[in-house]
Amino acid sequence: MKNRALSIRSKLMILFSVTILFPVLIIAYVLPAYYTKLITTETEKLTESTLVGLTSNIQYYLDELERVTTIPYNYNEVMYALKIRSAGIYKQSDSYTKYKADYALYNTLPSVLENMHKEILGTLLLPLDGSIFYKDSRSTLYTARSDYPYQEQDWYKEAVKANGRATFVRVHPQDYLKIDKVQSVFSVARLIRDMDSRKPIAIIMADADTIVIDRIVRQLISNDSVVVITDKNEQLVYASSDVPAETLKELASSAGTVDYHGEAYVQVSKTVPSSSWKVTSLIPQSRFTDKVRWMHTTGLIFASGGLVLTLFLFLAYSRKLLTPFREMIQVMRHVQRGDMTKRVDIHGKDEIAELGSALNRMIRQLDDMVISEYRAKLKQQDAEMQALQSQIKPHFLYNTLNGFIGLNRRREHDTLDRAIRSLSGLLRYILSSDMTITLTEELEIIRKYADLQSMRFRDRLSFRFALDEKLAGLKIPKLLLQPLVENSVVHGFEPCEHPCLIEVDAFLKREDGRPRAVIRVKDNGTGFDPAALTSKDRVGMRNVEERLSLSYPGASTLQVLSAPDQGTLITIAIDLPEEGFADEYHCG
Repeated sequence: MKNRALSIRSKLMILFSVTILFPVLIIAYVLPAYYTKLITTETEKLTESTLVGLTSNIQYYLDELERVTTIPYNYNEVMYALKIRSAGIYKQSDSYTKYKADYALYNTLPSVLENMHKEILGTLLLPLDGSIFYKDSRSTLYTARSDYPYQEQDWYKEAVKANGRATFVRVHPQDYLKIDKVQSVFSVARLIRDMDSRKPIAIIMADADTIVIDRIVRQLISNDSVVVITDKNEQLVYASSDVPAETLKELASSAGTVDYHGEAYVQVSKTVPSSSWKVTSLIPQSRFTDKVRWMHTTGLIFASGGLVLTLFLFLAYSRKLLTPFREMIQVMRHVQRGDMTKRVDIHGKDEIAELGSALNRMIRQLDDMVISEYRAKLKQQDAEMQALQSQIKPHFLYNTLNGFIGLNRRREHDTLDRAIRSLSGLLRYILSSDMTITLTEELEIIRKYADLQSMRFRDRLSFRFALDEKLAGLKIPKLLLQPLVENSVVHGFEPCEHPCLIEVDAFLKREDGRPRAVIRVKDNGTGFDPAALTSKDRVGMRNVEERLSLSYPGASTLQVLSAPDQGTLITIAIDLPEEGFADEYHCG
């Protein structure tokens, strides 16, 4: 099956899509998406710059806390007091040594810690002998709990494990103090080791208020953003608002966007160098989409309006453009069916109007040519039919006169007289100007011919006729069947030694669902071999074939079945139209 070519409207629609639809869609959707991406990138860069300042400020306070944890190393008397306590010899020492140690831990160290930043809330010192010292930077009212399991705390274990390096403790409650309202702090812890023996002698931890981080975050980050600080183990250190566990997992996977309470947030991260804390700012995706939403809306409005207007103009123009072509196609279909009366209705003076005018001229010229050719064909056909009939008449007369000669030789004068009168009436009928007659009239001519032959041969020759009434008015060329009957008499009967019967019948039958007229001429004479016939012997048969072909081109057949001593059957079949064949093939 061949692929159907695209119509002009389809091609115009493709052109419309490529030149207008796609650019409009790009303007309406692609450009806003591009600007969203651009704004997102710029915001990420700006946020990253802000995070640099944020991490610097956090780093400053962590450095301060780390510096606090190194203060004991700066005072020998403090280190000595911690050394004798951790060695377990404090209780066995003399009064002077105890006084010196207590003075260092209860006076020297607290006086140094009093000058810390106000955000540094306090310092917890835990010698390894189990004693507890706490200095509150705001007042001296708060003291550490003696019943608190310090050694079981994660920060304590981490400090021991770090073996003298600073350990950065995430936000945790100060539940180791005797205070009414426990608050959250972030801290730096360190293991203090003896400078000489390098043995552990104490754990120190400096606490800072989380308000420090809150203040830094609020100053540098907008209100719709969320700041999350995690340690090197991806554990939460600080969050400016509640962060679900699922969001923390997504932060650990370093995805470009994370889900935060059902909304998409873009993450931008920086790392605090000393603590390896990761500071992440979560920026809502809606911040970027809101900025270009007006572009989406405006683009959609203009795109929709433009598409509707353009599509309306396209349909209107394409209809105006294609309607004349459709009209031309319809006219050409009428011409193809033989109707030369249709013309294209021409409007305007453009190229399409010129094409329609040219088509009308072509149809008129084609109509004139067809009429001229048809008339010439009819004249030629009439001339051929007359020429063929002119061949039949002498042939018929020759055979009939030969019969008269036989009657005369046998001195059958009365029979000869009747035969001559019959011939006279028959010739008047034959020599009429009609080119076609009905099947009934043709059989009447054959009956008169049969009477002539019956007078000549008497009982040795007999005829039988049968006609279907439905075919009584069928129009056929005059003297179409008479030559076939004559051939049966001359070539089938005359050489035969036994009596002969010649049958002529016509009937209507259906083949392949179509009506067909069948006419048969049959005799039981000598028969013949069709392949042995000479051109001279086929004069009458060839005449019938040619006249049949001229009268029913492509709709008729002639079949001859014969064999020596078997007789001859000649069958003529004429195809008839399914409906109304009486108007075309009947006399009416």
